[in-house]
Amino acid sequence: MPTAMVTFNGRITLPTQVRKQLGLKTGDSVDFVEVEKGRFAIVHGSESNLHLERMPAPEEVSEAVV
Repeated sequence: MPTAMVTFNGRITLPTQVRKQLGLKTGDSVDFVEVEKGRFAIVHGSESNLHLERMPAPEEVSEAVV
C-alpha cells in the first residue's frame, strides 16, 4: 500500500504509483473526498464532480482511501 509522510508544513508527496493511477501531472489539483467519517479518497481535481456519483461504497474502497 502506498504511503506518504506529512511534513512540518502539512504537505505530502503523492507516491509515483498513486500519481500514475490518477493521471496526475505537475500543476494538477486533487480533491480529498470524505467517503465516511474520518476516511478520505484522493480524486483528480478536474474529475472530482464526475466521480462523486460513481464513488464506490466505503466497504468497497481499499487502497484508494488514505
